[in-house]
Amino acid sequence: MTEERGELMKSFCPHCEKETSATSVLAKLEYTIKGVDVSIEAPLIKCAVCENEFESPEMGHDVADLALRAFRKEVGLLSPEEIKTFRKSLGLTQHDLSELLGWGGATLSRYENGGLQDEAHDRAMQMIMEPDALLGVIENNPGLLTQEKRDHLAKKLKTRENAESAFQSFSKRFLTDYKADIDSGYRRFDAKKFLAMVSHFCRDSGIPKTKLNKLLWYSDFLCFKHNTVSISGARYAHLPFGPCPDNYEFFIAFLTDIEKSLAIEEEFKGTYSWEVLVSSSTPDYSIFTNTEIHILSSVAKYFESKTASEISEISHKERGFQETRDGEIISYEFADGLVGVE
Repeated sequence: MTEERGELMKSFCPHCEKETSATSVLAKLEYTIKGVDVSIEAPLIKCAVCENEFESPEMGHDVADLALRAFRKEVGLLSPEEIKTFRKSLGLTQHDLSELLGWGGATLSRYENGGLQDEAHDRAMQMIMEPDALLGVIENNPGLLTQEKRDHLAKKLKTRENAESAFQSFSKRFLTDYKADIDSGYRRFDAKKFLAMVSHFCRDSGIPKTKLNKLLWYSDFLCFKHNTVSISGARYAHLPFGPCPDNYEFFIAFLTDIEKSLAIEEEFKGTYSWEVLVSSSTPDYSIFTNTEIHILSSVAKYFESKTASEISEISHKERGFQETRDGEIISYEFADGLVGVE
């Protein structure tokens, strides 16, 4: 749909390849970006001779940029202005923030100038915008900034004496927007317990992400089966490779990229290679009950010799997985039917 807007003017028409009479119009344009359909209204020039519409610098708008902005809004990505405003509000240079994020020097500059960020980078940026998360990064990585800048940031970020941990702050935003009900094992999400569970399973030798997700699921569901309450309060979703903590991409990105309590390492066997997660922190077992510790140890031992593919196949046979669809939350009511571990 096109709406006539302006008076007759002279403009170079790329279709006629010459200067012609033209008018300004407001056009509704449709784009598909990364599989997402977006529509925008953009000012264009309409040639009075061939009647084709085209973009022109005379209109002062970049149609491609307008489309990218519509896409970011549709999928929840940060805008270039939001990124730049956040950085400048803390007195950080692009180099400073890139160091804190672990990015290459040109990456942040590209995003601030309109380049479309990928989802992993956007998650990292949104997470580090949490005051407690950023505070955790500068405290755990003292060599990234000068002492003066670290002190300046800490003063701004420490708005209260007993600030929550970075992971707790992160979990409130990305993982805990739900009540304690059957989908969470009748427990509110406990960030400390969840982090300790991750550390427990990754502490000795690295394990693949797929296997970690299944160990967490079996532990929480097995605890619910015997005690009518989960260990961590995490919700689990049906995904192609089996049950996984809801929004698991966010917590893996946080633990590896922001808090850095997990490291991603590569293992090799012959010509094959794969990534594993290795914990750099010792689990705080004092926060668990004796029953919970027993369950965590039992699950780790039961699946110790299983590969990621094998444990994934086992989880596919569980009724909770078979009776849900891709993306759905797997209710803890299915815990009674667990067959993969006891």
